[in-house]
Amino acid sequence: MGDKRKGSVQIRFEILEYLFFANKPQLRTHVWRKATDVSYDDFLKHLNYLREKKLVDETAKGQLVLTPEGRKLYSNLRDSLPSLL
Repeated sequence: MGDKRKGSVQIRFEILEYLFFANKPQLRTHVWRKATDVSYDDFLKHLNYLREKKLVDETAKGQLVLTPEGRKLYSNLRDSLPSLL
């Protein structure tokens, strides 16, 4: 394995992907550990970006969920990625 660093887009895509398939609210730390391999501080930066873009929301219990916009974006990205590679 190389130690190639992932770009922001890939990290954000992995967070969206994890939440898409989890299909229920997930604890923030659980998503961080399962979906990424970045530091918690870096994870929070990406999470804040996704929340600002209204792709991810946080419940009153501090759990993360995809918004309808986030589900749609993830589906569109997943469908178009094979044609880009």
